Amino acid sequence: MDEILNKNKKQKILQIIVKPIMNKKEITKKEGTYFPEKHYPNIIKKDCDVYYLDNNQKKLLLKFRKNVIPQQQCKTAYQNLYQAAQKRNRNRGSASGIVKKSKLPKYASNIIKKGKYRVFYKDNYGRTKKDNISNIAHSNIIGYYDAPDRNTLNTVIDKRTKKISPTKMCRTTAFTQKEVSKWNQVLPYLKSADQCFKKLVPSRHQTQLTRCHKTPVYQIENTAFSTITINYNWRTACHQDKGDLPEGFGNLLVLEKDKCVDYPVESYQGGYLGFPKFGVAVDVRQGDFLAMDVHQYHCNTPIKVGKMCNKESNIKNNRQKTKKYGRLSIVCYLRKNMLKCAKK
Repeated sequence: MDEILNKNKKQKILQIIVKPIMNKKEITKKEGTYFPEKHYPNIIKKDCDVYYLDNNQKKLLLKFRKNVIPQQQCKTAYQNLYQAAQKRNRNRGSASGIVKKSKLPKYASNIIKKGKYRVFYKDNYGRTKKDNISNIAHSNIIGYYDAPDRNTLNTVIDKRTKKISPTKMCRTTAFTQKEVSKWNQVLPYLKSADQCFKKLVPSRHQTQLTRCHKTPVYQIENTAFSTITINYNWRTACHQDKGDLPEGFGNLLVLEKDKCVDYPVESYQGGYLGFPKFGVAVDVRQGDFLAMDVHQYHCNTPIKVGKMCNKESNIKNNRQKTKKYGRLSIVCYLRKNMLKCAKK
């Protein structure tokens, strides 16, 4: 690892150039698995820019900034998103790990074909289902999406004319469409993330924003985002993000229950966002912002219950309220296939 201090006199930002500790073949074989905290010799907890060399060219892996998102925006976002983030998602592929029967929905116990990350199954009535599913994850999408809802039919029947028409390629997600008040209260938080993105990685932001402008119906409030993935207390396995704009860049933020609610709860430790190929991980906490190359393999370290955030939580009356920590991760990005929905 090479360290360089940025020459910016106003604010000296540490720059690190990391070298791979795994080759391409090794990291590819580890897709869908988990890496412990000890795998990472470098755990970043302060402002830092990290690069790696590719054919002797310096490429950006991540930029991390502490305490740049207003805390009140964080609290409001948590209060409006935590329930939606706990949706049981069965379509996260390798990010939810190698398939285990114990991690699948109970209705999928009759497996007829098993892949590494997905299974085909028969329902309780013996009918073969057309969909394939992954391990369950507490994860949801909000904003807009570039594929029909898997839970709906492939065709739509017009109630008035009874005519059948294909399902639209792009759609507004259920949360954004039905929870309008909550969605509007989250927007300032997402706009702050967009401003951090613009400041830290301006060229990637501009590329993404330009593409967003081509589909304004599916653009989140003049930001460079179309879609937000929200995850609750979910440790992701080693994976690469798919479906986002390759020329863009990923944005990651975290919300913490103990900083957003009035009663004492247990905080957490770990949950670092790691890049196992490069042996570097980042401790992203509430108020922080991480711009990251989501096309490099990444995953989380174990999330562990930490110290009690309030001494009063030891009181018997409060113990029932401190059963679990609450870590809500927010991933902001642009879906590349949104362009297929642009008006011609």
